[in-house]
Amino acid sequence: MLDALLGNDALKADLTAALREGRLPHGVLLCGAAGLGRNFAAHLLAADYLYPQGGSGTARVLEGASEECLLLSPEGAGNIIPVDKVREVRGRVQTTSLLTDGRVVLIRDAHRMQAPSANALLKLLEEPPEGLLFVLTTDSEASILPTIRSRCAVYTLSPVPVRTCAELLAKEGVSMEAARLLCAVYGGAIGSCLKARTKERLASLADARDLLNAAVQGQSYTLLRLTTPLTNKKEREPIRQFLQDTADMAGAVLSGVAVPQLTITPQQAATLLPPIQEAMARLAANGNVKLLLTLLCAQLAGDAVFLPS
Repeated sequence: MLDALLGNDALKADLTAALREGRLPHGVLLCGAAGLGRNFAAHLLAADYLYPQGGSGTARVLEGASEECLLLSPEGAGNIIPVDKVREVRGRVQTTSLLTDGRVVLIRDAHRMQAPSANALLKLLEEPPEGLLFVLTTDSEASILPTIRSRCAVYTLSPVPVRTCAELLAKEGVSMEAARLLCAVYGGAIGSCLKARTKERLASLADARDLLNAAVQGQSYTLLRLTTPLTNKKEREPIRQFLQDTADMAGAVLSGVAVPQLTITPQQAATLLPPIQEAMARLAANGNVKLLLTLLCAQLAGDAVFLPS
């Protein structure tokens, strides 16, 4: 199943060899930024561990419906992994029998565990039942408590090469023009590219590009024309996504990436990014959409006068 993970050939080879030779440690920590497929990789590893010969059980693992792959994910308004859920899983693996030769506890975004949850998990990590594999995912190794990190083998996912990313997107029916745009904004984060291949997201990215171009040219009317339709949205998610797309695009330029049909410089991107992030913060704080977008347009148009060409 690990073969389904795109790129990361060395990581896949190491994990596959460890599984085949029976030397996989009882704890594995998969690190990778959003969009690199860390949670997908965790499910693939769990499927290979539980069902090395394949079969219908692997599909249940990938769907999150396997009795032998116990899932923990952030939840609730605080987006954390509650301590009672960790204790519940601990009780299940200590008191119930196995239906297969092993069992997996898969903890997605393990950095969302607070101290009580981490301590509850640590007790299980220190003396795990035989046949139990822990697979944790996180955005950064540094975000996991050292006491937990030290009990896991750490593997880091890498971006897919941009050229490979574009070829994969083309196989998924994405036009070459759209593929170039997605790869420029998200690099080799194939997961992010695949999520953004929809007609709506590609339109949002195109509008984000037009917004940044209009900002450096001081085109106030274009800025308002692009943002006014958002004020009529009943849901905030499309607005958040548009602002995030704009920030990601500016961030790509700031990193030295050439985004197709975007004419801003890294210096200009550095000036434009703060007001966009400020608008995102206001939106997250339930600020008035019309006011925050109007202010954003005024800031972008005003800053354009001072932007170096």
